[in-house]
Amino acid sequence: MRIGLVVNRDKPLAARLVPELVNWLKSEGHKPLVATSTARALKIGVACCPATSLVRRVDLVVALGGDGTLLRAARLVGGREVPIMGVNLGGLGFLTEFSCEEAKDGVSSFCRGRHAEELRMVLECRYGRRKGFALNDCAINMGSSTRVIDVTARSDGKLITRFVGDGVVVATPTGSTAYSLAAGGPVVFPTMNAILLTPLSPHALGSRPLILPGDARLDLEISPRSESAILNLDGQERWQLEPAKPAHVRRADFGVRLVVPRGKTYFQILSDKLNWTGSQR
Repeated sequence: MRIGLVVNRDKPLAARLVPELVNWLKSEGHKPLVATSTARALKIGVACCPATSLVRRVDLVVALGGDGTLLRAARLVGGREVPIMGVNLGGLGFLTEFSCEEAKDGVSSFCRGRHAEELRMVLECRYGRRKGFALNDCAINMGSSTRVIDVTARSDGKLITRFVGDGVVVATPTGSTAYSLAAGGPVVFPTMNAILLTPLSPHALGSRPLILPGDARLDLEISPRSESAILNLDGQERWQLEPAKPAHVRRADFGVRLVVPRGKTYFQILSDKLNWTGSQR
């Protein structure tokens, strides 16, 4: 198997785990491939190429770091739907479900076809001539003036509501445990087909999170009375939005194939990562 490694080199564990994993993959007869910058920084003798072309040459992408690393890997993979396996190198790591100790077993299971994977929905965002994708969320945030913004949301041309406040998060079920949750949004089972709208510090008591069908087509427009705002895609790409020029968000035509640990339920992950509790007595 051809195994590509996308690495957050700033994680202290990376310097030890990545060379160890590369050597183990070679010993198992697999072909590891890493980004040229990573091979150089960690001084690893391994096949390498630019990160942008790595995902076109492998059967599995292993993201080693935190959730940001996995989101970066998902952006690199795009619509190719190469499976991604996340290995947590410290921190919360809600998407990076494999621990360092589980990494080798996870890769072995994949190579033997005994792995588990889930297809996660992705959001497609368009603004003018720009087009981007988000696995977790796209969020409209106030701009540099830090003044309240007024966002009108429509679905298939029909008015949903206005969000007056710091902005709004448009999230996938996968992203329901990220920015949306921090803003008071609901936890949604990650394989569901749905789009979440979660207001940010709304200036109305009746402004509450909303769950829409996954096939909804959203238009989000800044009021002419507002100043410019920022559209954040997974916190990794930022576009400036101008008043009276709508951004369009819908479900993408592809999904992310996320390799997950066998035998571990989503509710166990909630318990482990978010201290999800509930008495069984």
